[in-house]
Amino acid sequence: MKVKEIVKVTRGRLLSGDPDKEIDLSKVSTDSRSVKKGEFFVALKGANFDGDRFAGEALCKGAIGAVTALCFTGRNLQLKGKIIIQVKDTTKALSDIASAHRKKFKIPVIAITGSNGKTTVKDMTAAVLSTRYNVLKNEGTKNNNIGLPQTLLKLDKKHGACVVELGTNHKGEIRELSVITNVGPSHLEFLQDSEGVYRAKREILDSFKDKYGTVVLNGDDKYLARIKEKNFRIVRFGFDGGNDYAAEILGTGKNKISFSVNSGEVFAINSLGIHNVYNALAAISIARLMKVPYRSIERSLAGFKPAGMRMTSEVARGIDIINDSYNSNPLSMSAALEALESYPAFSRWVVFGDMLELGDKSEYFHRMANIQGTLWPKPAHPACIKKSYGIASAMLMPPGY
Repeated sequence: MKVKEIVKVTRGRLLSGDPDKEIDLSKVSTDSRSVKKGEFFVALKGANFDGDRFAGEALCKGAIGAVTALCFTGRNLQLKGKIIIQVKDTTKALSDIASAHRKKFKIPVIAITGSNGKTTVKDMTAAVLSTRYNVLKNEGTKNNNIGLPQTLLKLDKKHGACVVELGTNHKGEIRELSVITNVGPSHLEFLQDSEGVYRAKREILDSFKDKYGTVVLNGDDKYLARIKEKNFRIVRFGFDGGNDYAAEILGTGKNKISFSVNSGEVFAINSLGIHNVYNALAAISIARLMKVPYRSIERSLAGFKPAGMRMTSEVARGIDIINDSYNSNPLSMSAALEALESYPAFSRWVVFGDMLELGDKSEYFHRMANIQGTLWPKPAHPACIKKSYGIASAMLMPPGY
């Protein structure tokens, strides 16, 4: 993208540099500590950092230019000829540049959001689509208004599809960034309640027009069932027979679940928990919409391995350890405990830490998990719960206790 295009899309002001110079957007950096020669620096500002303070340092390290909120021209000889673009809001500028870049590629972009399962659905979807397309996806959980633009800036001609996850903890954030997995109590510090979460997740639909195609929804979710717009196609997945892609569990094992879809195609995933069947259904729905054959989907899901700390398992001294410690909220906690309940073992122990960003409802949800057992599929015996400094361990008693 030429410098003058960047100035136009960001409504910025070119303080120095050649307006016709071409910028390689795959080399945009937002970290002055790791900026390399030839990269283009965007000086982001957040609650705990101010990139503008380090714009000069990034330029001295070899960055060819910078987007900054400061007004300086780099009189130092080391900065002579550097491209300096001044904007009002550097974070918005990053998003504007990424948006303009994305519009140059006429490929399908699948955006995934929800209270739980975003990363797993993104990874599953990318895996099954990769059997037919060259897929770009978010790295890890870079799903906010900084990570998403950074992903889109890596789009180039070799890509045939893009899969991104969208996270939110503030109202309006998804609209600004612009497959819903589910809606539950998460990020309540800013979104207040599940209704607030629903409204925030639903913002992804506000920019949809007829030409944009299809929305894939969890058809078993009571909040998402309320979405009935007619200006775009809706495809639903779940266990209810009325869904477009309806699953039926065929069998479960220690680290495997097999299920059929629409009483026909059979799939197996090497993972625990019925919630992962929902994740697989989302990926299946998307893949079928993009004409990926069932056989390719089956093979891809059979070989899929979840990201670290997401229902991964290992054996230590004869004890099966299930690691689901990446993040937690009441809905994911309940799903994890449901998976544990079905795990074949004589006894089951749970060690869990704090659920974050629950706002003024934090104590309530932790009490429900720690003491009253509301979040448990079956209440643990009261004598087996020990609360200590926010950490609890509990044993689900074997049948017949």
